[in-house]
Amino acid sequence: MRRIVYCSQSTHDFTPDELVDLLGTSRDNNERDGLSGMLLYSSQSFLQLLEGGDAAIRSTYERIAADPRHMNLRKLADIDVPAPTFPDWTMGFEHVDDEELADDLDGFTPATLYPLVNPDLITNAGVATTLLGLYAKNRVR
Repeated sequence: MRRIVYCSQSTHDFTPDELVDLLGTSRDNNERDGLSGMLLYSSQSFLQLLEGGDAAIRSTYERIAADPRHMNLRKLADIDVPAPTFPDWTMGFEHVDDEELADDLDGFTPATLYPLVNPDLITNAGVATTLLGLYAKNRVR
């Protein structure tokens, strides 16, 4: 089982409808490919954890890297894991506002640009995985 965690900056502020479309496509692709994971979106930035087989993770990450809707892709982790973190989720999702993020991410202020990409805030995969786990609790799969 392989896990990747990455962050990226969106090229524009996604509307709620665009986020719903992105989530639907991601869930369909992940179900087809046997992947699970969690995605956060906040202030034009994404943070995602994906888990599954090596080949599926590699091809999915290549597709993500080529997607023109985001830039400044930063891979935080690419590791083998014994079991998935979100085994029942084709893609958990949370659209986080500034107030929620300020409660959960040390150092965040509303003036922070692209907070989920900012290396001063998301310093490593451990911070990212902890943050994703916080938002995964009691969320809709």
